[in-house]
Amino acid sequence: MRRILILVSLVLVIALGLAGIPVHFDEAQYATWLAHPDWSYQTKGPLVTAVQSVTHGIEILPQVVQVRMTAWIAWLCSAVLILWLARLSGFDVSRSRKLLILFVTSPMLLIVGAIQTTDIWLLFFMLLALCAFAQVLHCRPNTHTELWWILMGGALGFGALAKLSVALVPLSIAPWVLLRNPRFIFTTGPYLGVFFCGLCMTPWILWNDLNGYAHLFHEFSHVGANTNADSFLHLIDWIPFLLLAAPMTIFISIFGGLSIYNEGFFSEAESSVREMLKYSFLTMFVLFVFKGFFGEILINWTLPLVPVFLMGLASRLKWPAKTLLAVGIAQIVLLVVVLFPYGVGLGHSQDLFQKNRGWDEMIERAARIAGPVDVITADRYTTLALALYLWPSKASNDARYIEPTGQVIPSVSRRRNQYDNWQVLDHDYARVVHLGEHSQPLARRCLSFKKLGEVPQVMPDGTIRSVLGIHECLGFSPVPAWPQVTRH
Repeated sequence: MRRILILVSLVLVIALGLAGIPVHFDEAQYATWLAHPDWSYQTKGPLVTAVQSVTHGIEILPQVVQVRMTAWIAWLCSAVLILWLARLSGFDVSRSRKLLILFVTSPMLLIVGAIQTTDIWLLFFMLLALCAFAQVLHCRPNTHTELWWILMGGALGFGALAKLSVALVPLSIAPWVLLRNPRFIFTTGPYLGVFFCGLCMTPWILWNDLNGYAHLFHEFSHVGANTNADSFLHLIDWIPFLLLAAPMTIFISIFGGLSIYNEGFFSEAESSVREMLKYSFLTMFVLFVFKGFFGEILINWTLPLVPVFLMGLASRLKWPAKTLLAVGIAQIVLLVVVLFPYGVGLGHSQDLFQKNRGWDEMIERAARIAGPVDVITADRYTTLALALYLWPSKASNDARYIEPTGQVIPSVSRRRNQYDNWQVLDHDYARVVHLGEHSQPLARRCLSFKKLGEVPQVMPDGTIRSVLGIHECLGFSPVPAWPQVTRH
C-alpha cells in the first residue's frame, strides 16, 4: 500500500507542477542564472541552479520539466526518508502508514514538492541529517559511528548550498546533546561531520570570500528591526501557517481524534530518537518565536517544523488509516479548488497564485511588440526574472537564457540581486527594451526613449490584474555612472 500511495502522490505532485502551479519568479531566476553559472549567487546558494543545469541538458524535456523534475525527485526521496526516520523512532506499521498519508496529502508539502525552490531541498537534506543522527543513536556504545556522522555533515553541507536554514537542525538538537548526551562532544564523529560539512560548502565559502560575503549579508538582512505597531503579533501569527501542513486533519482531530498518551513499547534507542526530535521541535519553535520579535515569519520558513509536527500527529491519531486517507483525499480536493478557483466559479481575488499567473502570455505579447532585442531592463527583479525565463528564443536548453540578457535599473533604494553582478548596463548598446513604468534614470542615458505599447496580465476569468509597459531605448550609454547598489 505504501508504494502505491507514494507513486499515486508523486503523479499528483507532477500534475500540479505541470498544470496546476504557474512558474514562480524564484524558479525563473534560478534557471536564468544558468546564463552565467557561478559557485554561488547573490541571494541563494548554488545547489538549485546546479541541479537544473543537469536536467536542462536533457533536450527532449519541456522547459518546465527541466526546471522542476529534480524537485519532484527530492519530494519522492523525502517521503522515503520520513518513513526511515519514523522506523528509527519506533513507529509500527500502522503509525508509519498514517504518517505517510499525512505527508503525501499535506497541502504545504504538495506545493513545496511541485515547484523548484530551495524549500524542497531544505526538507530533503534536513530529513537526511535527522535520519543520520538517529542512526548514530541506534548504534551500540563503542561502535564506529563515523560514517553516520559524515553522512549527517554531508547532508547539512549540501543543504546549506540550497538554503542556510538547514543550520536549524544542528542548532535544534544541540540542547539535547548538551543536556542528555554530552558524551558525543568527546568523540571524533561530530568533528568529522563538521569537517565534511565545510568541505561540501567550499563553493559557497569561496564565492562569498571573493564577493564580500554578499550572500551571507543577504541572509542576515532577513533579521531586521521591527517597527510595526502590531509587531508582537509576529510572535504567534506564523503558527496557523504551520497548521496548514494538515488543515482538515488538525480541525477534525480536535474533536476526540487525538490520543493523550502514546501506546506501545519503545527500545532505548527509539526512545532517545523520540526525545531528540521533541527537543528539536521545541527548540525550533522557541527560535521562531524569538524571530517574531524582529519581523514577520513567512509561511515557507515554518517548513523545518513540519516533519516532526506530522510525526507527532501520526503517533497520536486514533483514526484508522482508511479514515485518515478519506480526510486526506478531501484535503487534496480543496487544494485543487484553491489552485483552480475559476473552475468552480470563483474569481481572481480568490486565486492565491494570481501574482504569477498569465505571465507566459504577457511576455510572449511583449516580445512581439519589442521585436529582436539583446538587452532587457525592468523596474523589479521579479519582472526581469520572468521575462528572461519566458522570452521566446530559438536556442534550446540553458542556452535560451543567454540572449536576451538583462539587469534591473540600478537604484540605491533597492536590494542587490544576482543580475547586478552581470553588470549588463555598464556597456553601450544600440537598443535596449525596458519593461515596466517609464524609467527616467534609463531615459536620461538614451538618445531616444519612447513607449512601444503595453500588455495586460489577464487572469483565466478575463480580469486584467495589471498592465506591463514596453519601452524602447536607442543609443544607450552608461553615462553618467549608475549609483552603486549596496543594500543586501
